[in-house]
Amino acid sequence: MTVDSIFKDKQTIKNDINEEHNDELQTKPVAFTTLYKPQADSYRLSEVGFIVIEDGWDEQSLLNLQQQVGCTLFALQTTDKKIDRFEVIDGIIICKADEVRQVITVFESVLSDRDKVGIDVNDIKRSCGAEKTAKFIQNTVTGQPDSEQIKSTVHHLLNQIPEGLSIEYMMLDIESDHKLSLDEFFSITTAVESRTVDGSEVFYGNRVIDKADHCWMGTIYVAG
Repeated sequence: MTVDSIFKDKQTIKNDINEEHNDELQTKPVAFTTLYKPQADSYRLSEVGFIVIEDGWDEQSLLNLQQQVGCTLFALQTTDKKIDRFEVIDGIIICKADEVRQVITVFESVLSDRDKVGIDVNDIKRSCGAEKTAKFIQNTVTGQPDSEQIKSTVHHLLNQIPEGLSIEYMMLDIESDHKLSLDEFFSITTAVESRTVDGSEVFYGNRVIDKADHCWMGTIYVAG
């Protein structure tokens, strides 16, 4: 066996390994949402990614992240610290430090049925700070009759939006101990529409949990 033939055999084996590795990457499931940290050596693939500005991201670390994952990427602003978009950030959402998980939950709930309601990536971006910075708010009501619980939760939620502002885009997630009736859902949409502007877009998510007399709502919204 010659040196050339040995080299060719090794190169063939290397190519076969690379092909197997690429096939493995292609068949590996992609996460729906992922919260990324700047210290990671590599990043898992995701459909929608999130970073927390306070974690210390800079232009280079964001570019490295985007090069690896290439997904729609939102920055969560949990303090007064801000960040430039660097043509990488698709939207900025203001929330509290202990609300990061809830923000991601809203995405997972609302977008889990996106094929049914026709939400595309541009809808997501507009609803979550692509044109203006978005904000996250939440409210929980417990111990009231079902007929009053839903109405009370949505009204207390919307009252957190300053008077004089009208909703332009919104993603609203509803978590309750039962599947919403048509009347309950209508009461929610009626309350929301009273605060929206013409041409606004609102997307809803609804989850049922095993927690008696419980209703939680969280929303990411853009208002002006």
